[in-house]
Amino acid sequence: MSTHRTLHRRRFLQLSGTTTAAIVLAACGGPEPEIITEEAVVEEAPKEAPKEVMVEEVEAPSQYSESPRLAEMVANGELPPVAERLPVSPLVLPRAEIGEYGGLVRMIHLDPSSFVSQYGWFAERMLTYSDLDLKTIVPNLFASWEVSDDATHYTFHLHEGMRWSDGELVTTDDVDFWWNSIATHPEISSSVWWVYRHGGENMKLEIHDNYTFSVTFAAPFGNFPAYLTRRIQGDFLLPSHYLQQFHADFADASDLSAMLEEAEYETWVQLLSNTRSGRSIWGTRPNSPEYPMLSAWIVDKEPQQGLVLMKRNPYYWKVDTAGQQLPYVEDLRMDFVANHEIATQKTIQGELDYVGPHDVSIARFPLYKENEPNQHYQVMDYTSCMTDRYTLYPNHTLAEDAVLQEIVRHPNFVKALNVAIDREEINQNLFFGLAKMGQLAPMPNSQYYKPAYVEAYAQYDADMANQLLDDMGLTERNSDGFRLRPDGEVLKFNIEHSGPRVGVATHEFTEIVVTFWREIGIDASTKEVQISLYDERWSQGLIHCGCWHADRCTDLLLPVEMRWFIPTNIGQGGAAPLWGQWFRSAGQEGEEPPAEIQTLYDHYNTMNTVLDEAERVAAGQKIFDWLAENPLAVGSVSESPAPLIFPKTMRNLPQAGVPVGWDTYGISTYHPEAFYYEDGA
Repeated sequence: MSTHRTLHRRRFLQLSGTTTAAIVLAACGGPEPEIITEEAVVEEAPKEAPKEVMVEEVEAPSQYSESPRLAEMVANGELPPVAERLPVSPLVLPRAEIGEYGGLVRMIHLDPSSFVSQYGWFAERMLTYSDLDLKTIVPNLFASWEVSDDATHYTFHLHEGMRWSDGELVTTDDVDFWWNSIATHPEISSSVWWVYRHGGENMKLEIHDNYTFSVTFAAPFGNFPAYLTRRIQGDFLLPSHYLQQFHADFADASDLSAMLEEAEYETWVQLLSNTRSGRSIWGTRPNSPEYPMLSAWIVDKEPQQGLVLMKRNPYYWKVDTAGQQLPYVEDLRMDFVANHEIATQKTIQGELDYVGPHDVSIARFPLYKENEPNQHYQVMDYTSCMTDRYTLYPNHTLAEDAVLQEIVRHPNFVKALNVAIDREEINQNLFFGLAKMGQLAPMPNSQYYKPAYVEAYAQYDADMANQLLDDMGLTERNSDGFRLRPDGEVLKFNIEHSGPRVGVATHEFTEIVVTFWREIGIDASTKEVQISLYDERWSQGLIHCGCWHADRCTDLLLPVEMRWFIPTNIGQGGAAPLWGQWFRSAGQEGEEPPAEIQTLYDHYNTMNTVLDEAERVAAGQKIFDWLAENPLAVGSVSESPAPLIFPKTMRNLPQAGVPVGWDTYGISTYHPEAFYYEDGA
């Protein structure tokens, strides 16, 4: 990462009258295991046979060992021996170095309800992408799987003998409980996630034995394994032995009544839902100490509000090639801080060991580097697939302003918003020239990428922007120079965002953008709102223009979640929440989009259906070909550094340049369970 660029902040300093530095300083022995190797491949069997995903086996450890802390517990009779705590064939994780046990990782979180930068430390997914090529889907919580020729039938195998963090076995009873007693239970859920009703019907679950089950879809679903790389504990695997005590179909009625009274809930569904949520079903918040987990670290205690202490999971099911049970690091500590300024201050003062993708920004890069030589941390050179990729989403389904909605839907309007912005000036003023600017598009490392996508309407051309608006008929202006709408009202356009939840520099970015839009006669403004209010207003179609970071931009996630590119979702961003609602509800809710948007949905359906990767990419590129001519959003950063903070003495870290963000589930793809401190300190 270059650090010798001349740092230009002319425009930002004019806007803010201060510097980032001033802001921050003011804030003051078992059987043979399964092995994932560098040669791991998805084996293509003949078409007449199912395609079985294989992992090549290499020499396995002959015996197992554990951390000194756990060994002491075994000696004291508090735990069974390590070989009895591991699966019959534990998953072996080869890394560059065999690690050492010990150490604490100190982190922060800015949202009491979710750990948006820390989830990568404790999120275990059903399947995952190999970090060796970021293309091959490999086993994780699921040990192996097969798919039928027509991609409608999948069979999955669990790790025999894998255990929950309380020592109970993980079996297909947990899968059956999730599907029949939670996901499709009429008192708990009105409908399942659309992925599990692909083809228009709920998938069918069949349990074969304690460790094998199948799912069958009503239509071909070749992309289903990719979706499973995003599903963690909470889908498929729920600790049924623990949760049944809160479920009316299993619990003793008197016991359940007593728990309801103590917890002050009216119904057992409320009690169960609160308990099983673990505060975040998708993994951004670790569960309570009592809740059984499958992650490398589990909650130890919460000694005060906002402080969470985590310890190693004694039943974690992975080992290194020397037979040492993972993880290497002993403990995690997460402290709540009120804002990013405090987080940055703690970073440069050496009070943190890890600062993740939501909490760093190249807008703070000089501060990190200036203090790096005298502190224990190092600024890592990764590529962001989330942070600083700010994208603006003009809302095409404005529920309460039909006139402004018609303006936004005119093909000229979003084009004008795009070319009115000098992206390179934003780069110099806010990102110190370290970013590559461009339109919302797949990242250059994606199979879906074409240069035309990132270049489309990304040039700065204020004259073109004015002409596009004039051609719409928006030629009348008031005495302040702002354009008038067809109803005679001033053309106001407000960007709403949730500040730090989106990124460190969200406020500065949106302030710069509105100055450009005001220069072409739009009375633009921006304001920050709480994330809960933002989500509510966006989903109801009340926000003129939303702002979010454009993750889902690499092949790890783009093919399964196109929400930023086409309106397939409701919350946070995208072209139109009400169109997204229509899509998610199969036309039962929201607003039916125009035919050209529905054609994009058809291409997306093809991406999900086909088994062949080339066909999937071809269908996706049809979407991006259309968007290059008809932009629905206003992108800014195509590619930028992700300056994550790690200790200088930590090893087995991700290689320089790899993408880090939501697409990689934070650092999850790079196996933090195998990070370690030199000398364990």
